[in-house]
Amino acid sequence: MDWFILILVAFLIIARFLGFNKKDDSENYLINRPWVQCHEIPPRDALNIRVLKVITGNSLLAEIPKEFLAEKKVLTKEPFFKLRLNHIETPEYSQRGGRAAVLAFEGLLTGKEVKAAFQQSIIYTEESLATLYADDRNVNLELTVNGLAWINKKYNKNRAHWNLLQKAQIKGFGIWSLNRNIAPWKYRRYRLFQKQR
Repeated sequence: MDWFILILVAFLIIARFLGFNKKDDSENYLINRPWVQCHEIPPRDALNIRVLKVITGNSLLAEIPKEFLAEKKVLTKEPFFKLRLNHIETPEYSQRGGRAAVLAFEGLLTGKEVKAAFQQSIIYTEESLATLYADDRNVNLELTVNGLAWINKKYNKNRAHWNLLQKAQIKGFGIWSLNRNIAPWKYRRYRLFQKQR
C-alpha cells in the first residue's frame, strides 16, 4: 500500500511539473486551430484609425480620426473615443469564451492598418459603432465565423452574418464547442439580477 501512495505522489509531482495539471486560463484552445479569414475591401468612406487599446472582445479605444476633427464632427472633449463592433457581440470577459475573444481581437489588430466604416458619420458620444477592417479583412465577420461572437436578432437582420454564425455553430468553432452558451445580453441581465439580490 505504501508503494502505491509513493508512486501516486511521484506521478502527481511529475504531472504538475510537466504542466498536465495546469488549467488553461487564456482560453487559447478556443482559437488554436486554422483561422477562417473574411477578405473584403473596406468601403470608400472607411477611415484609418489608430487603435490605442483593446478593451473587450468587441470594443476598443481609438484616436479620433483627423477627418472627424477637421469637419468638426466630434461631440466629445477627449482625444480618443470608444469604438464598438457593429452587428456582433462577443462574450463578456468574465464569461466563458470572453478571454478568447479578446485574444483573437487583439491578434487581428496588432501591427495592421485598421480602417473603420462608421455606422454614423458623427461621433455623437464617446462610443461609436463601426465595422473594422484590418489589412482588407472584415474583423466583425471573422470573429463571427470563427465562433467568437453572437448576433442579436433585435439589431442585426443581415443574412450574411447569420449564415456565418450558423457555419460556426455547425462546425463547433470557438464558443460553439462549449456546452450551455449564454448570450452576452442575457449574461449581463443575470449578473445585474444577482447584484440586486
